[in-house]
Amino acid sequence: MTLKKSKDRMMFLIGMAATFIGLLIPFISVPDEGVMNVFQGASFFNEPGIAYISTFMVIVWLAALAGVVLYFVTDFMVADFIAWLVGAAFGIAHTVSMCLYSVENEYSLFGWIFIGSIIAFVGMTLALVGLILQAIHIQHPLAPKAE
Repeated sequence: MTLKKSKDRMMFLIGMAATFIGLLIPFISVPDEGVMNVFQGASFFNEPGIAYISTFMVIVWLAALAGVVLYFVTDFMVADFIAWLVGAAFGIAHTVSMCLYSVENEYSLFGWIFIGSIIAFVGMTLALVGLILQAIHIQHPLAPKAE
């Protein structure tokens, strides 16, 4: 069962693109260091003991990029779901690890969140809504077309 490029898939594309862009603009704020995008954050957290934080944020960014690329190269919804699932799982892992890092260093618990984080969250949520609508509108290939 494949999908045509519908409004539902367009919602998925816009959501994944928003996540991709949200991570390119400043999305984390570290006290005494300033605000950072995914590349600056990955280099800042690339130290022994906390390197997993940079790994999580880069994987979320790559999953968002994969979601955008998959929109143009395939019509297979499972591939879209896998890209979203990888991004969401590592996004949750990144959020938890940043909260633990904040508590460990006696910063505000969610003080690291900056505008890009909000854009990325909204993008992942929009992509999920697009996936759910895609699943609702799947039509069996042998079923008569609904007008």
